[in-house]
Amino acid sequence: MKKITTLAIVAIAFILFSCQKDQTLQSDNALQTPPIDESQYFTPSKEYLAALEAATTPSVLRTRAACDWIEIPAGSTDALAKAVNDACAGGVIYLKAGVHTETKAITISKSVKIVGETGAILKLKSIARPANPDGSVPTEMGLRVLNAPRTLIQNINIQPIDPIGGAAVFVENSSESAVMNCTISQHEVGIAIEKSDRVIVMRNKVTISNAWQTGGIPLAIGIVNVNGTRVYIADNTVSSAIMGIFACDKYGTCERNTANGNLIGIILCKVPKALQTPEGKITGAEVSCQLWKVRNNIANDNINDGYLVIDGANNNMVENNEAARNGAYDIELTTDTPRFGFLAPFSFNNIVNVGNYPNLKIKDCGRNNTIFGGVRVNTATDPCN
Repeated sequence: MKKITTLAIVAIAFILFSCQKDQTLQSDNALQTPPIDESQYFTPSKEYLAALEAATTPSVLRTRAACDWIEIPAGSTDALAKAVNDACAGGVIYLKAGVHTETKAITISKSVKIVGETGAILKLKSIARPANPDGSVPTEMGLRVLNAPRTLIQNINIQPIDPIGGAAVFVENSSESAVMNCTISQHEVGIAIEKSDRVIVMRNKVTISNAWQTGGIPLAIGIVNVNGTRVYIADNTVSSAIMGIFACDKYGTCERNTANGNLIGIILCKVPKALQTPEGKITGAEVSCQLWKVRNNIANDNINDGYLVIDGANNNMVENNEAARNGAYDIELTTDTPRFGFLAPFSFNNIVNVGNYPNLKIKDCGRNNTIFGGVRVNTATDPCN
């Protein structure tokens, strides 16, 4: 049976959403899966990533700025907002090591690169708000990248001024942007992507506020792709959230991430209408999670599932993922279920290949899913729900 608390169900309701199989351990001799059309996916090149890694020192940044670069010394107050306003498109803003405080939320409306020197701490103004009567949540955004494609946020320790922040980074209508090597803590949402394709989210450490466990906040999501195709989410560490990594839309890649100590580690789903922008628009996914590659991740010690495939998620590849000590199942693929207060349709046509982890506990209640290996849950004694 699921080890999920009533409080957790209430929290999830704000942000979410005929099978009988014998319990068997399948042979690993034929763990072959159909080839994926890699041309449909976006993966940053090694050269691109190396260039980003190099671009954290003033000497390199100066040579790559499209105009005069802006350096902000430690101890600044509201200097980043001014720098964003003053910078040219393609400009570079460099935060020196130390604390930088912004007393108002920042909207980035042009392509810029905001890079921190090692030890740069950015304290942002954004407050976690109670949910509206309809269940949507007014989402204050510390850094909002809006209509600013190819914006980069890199190498910054992002913290809220208030005890709990809203959304640390919200990328909206800003394709080909990147959030890399950042440490994000004590927000209700770490990184959110809306209407932005080919966004890179890599090598970030996201620790969400655990106030949801006592009803203090209605949202708690580490990294969420609401709408955006060919998104690349890799090498991140996410903890303390209701949903560690929330995958949606098409042709995304989620690999080599660690999602430990959440309610659910990684979820393939359809993001409901939940996040309300400052203009009052309530965002929600247009399609469920489709054609994602979820590979080589780690999801241990989560309260409920390590990996959850739900709400119409289909044609995804879940392959060679580690999972252990999760409260319910390592991997669960659901049937039609009202478990979160509304009917979430069955998952279908997904492929699960346990790869190097033959002891994964898998509950498959969807339709036409293909499972290679693992220990199958007997749904006659543990019914689908």
